[in-house]
Amino acid sequence: RQHLAEATAWSNKHYSSIICCETEIQNMNHIVIPDETRGLDATDRIYPAEYEGHFSRLLIKREEIIDRAIAMAKVIQTDYQGKRPVLLCVLKGANPFYHHLLDALQDLRQGFYTEFLRVSSYEGTETTGNVKIGGGVKYQDLEGKHVIVVEDIIDTGTTLFHLLPILKKEAKPESIEVCTLLSKRLTNPAKYQAKYVGFSIPPQFVIGYGLDFNELYRDVKDIWVISQKGIDADPNMLLTE
Repeated sequence: RQHLAEATAWSNKHYSSIICCETEIQNMNHIVIPDETRGLDATDRIYPAEYEGHFSRLLIKREEIIDRAIAMAKVIQTDYQGKRPVLLCVLKGANPFYHHLLDALQDLRQGFYTEFLRVSSYEGTETTGNVKIGGGVKYQDLEGKHVIVVEDIIDTGTTLFHLLPILKKEAKPESIEVCTLLSKRLTNPAKYQAKYVGFSIPPQFVIGYGLDFNELYRDVKDIWVISQKGIDADPNMLLTE
């Protein structure tokens, strides 16, 4: 759940706080994607033709994501030896990462259970916000188990900040942790910090590999920073442009 306004408002005035955050993340073995462009060659990247011009730069290649999922699976397997955690996928965005993470755990012969949920979040008149859980997950299937919530991205952390207390209260798991592919570096610290993080990324709006904007770009293999053309794109007019 990304916030476009904050991402597009980001500028060099936040540079010093970001560098501090980068140092902390590197010490926790997260992979930091730097603020400046890495100069990745995007000529061999494939995506639907109608998205031409919708990306400002390539941020993370699919191959890097898969390698990171394998590394994270090894850490999870070490932490959950002798246990069968429930990997709870937050739809829709986390779906591609979730499946690569499960593949890696299977290769390590780590047992697990799978569950899925949808979370809708919105801000009310108060600053506390609200979340609504759907998607068919039954609380009794989580009761007494070790749960790992698998997310695509942590932005402000508001959704997780409200979701996890609900799961703890209603499902009564033995333990609950969060595994996220991406964590965005913002000026204000996120309301929730995940235990397992794939990449720390700049505070820009990213799309692809399950991440969307107006339900577009989930069908892209890599992770990109969206361009102004992508922001302005009308999903209903996409194939007629």
